[in-house]
Amino acid sequence: MKKPVPDPPSNATRNDDLQRDRSALYRAIDFYLTGEQPSAPDELRFYNVSNDVSFEDTQLYIADLLRCASVTAYQCGDHLKGADRAMVYSIWHLLEIAKAMVDRSIDCLGMKQAQD
Repeated sequence: MKKPVPDPPSNATRNDDLQRDRSALYRAIDFYLTGEQPSAPDELRFYNVSNDVSFEDTQLYIADLLRCASVTAYQCGDHLKGADRAMVYSIWHLLEIAKAMVDRSIDCLGMKQAQD
């Protein structure tokens, strides 16, 4: 027997969609009422950073994350051709620039601490 209409989505999917829609609605209202982009509430964040982490440790961790992302992008680009390869290498290039800037800020932080 063929059904003319597919089965409706399950309640779990529906509840997730409603929660996501409600969250988007609240962000939009906050944006239009205050004119500022609201930050995500802590309970909705995937990853939170302890308040005990220092600025220097944060910069070092960012540099390490950028290095890992750069290596990943470069390795992915090796397996592609044409425009896809160029796009991945563009991402790699941007990651390298960001890493160079973070490395420079770490160097400047070290110089500042040496002067104090």
